[in-house]
Amino acid sequence: DQVSLTVVRKSDGQSVTFVLNEKTRIHDLKHELKRRLKPRFDRGCRLIFRNQVLKGKHTLKHYGIKKGVNDQAISMDDTKDSKSSSSSSSSSDSE
Repeated sequence: DQVSLTVVRKSDGQSVTFVLNEKTRIHDLKHELKRRLKPRFDRGCRLIFRNQVLKGKHTLKHYGIKKGVNDQAISMDDTKDSKSSSSSSSSSDSE
């Protein structure tokens, strides 16, 4: 089944809407997302839905993103330290 979902980029609030099969893997969504709404930093991004970080190997349906469900907005955390699970303040990035 096809589902409609919106991804909102955290760094600036821009968004893009997708219509995808509910069996689409998160990895594939991120690949398409990088083409249509590029993360602000090269390190990439995390996708968050209902306070849960989405893992690439799972499908949209696995996270409850399915046909007939409203409010399917996914947050794209593309802030500078989005890949880091700790709150260290190392600044080894060169911009």
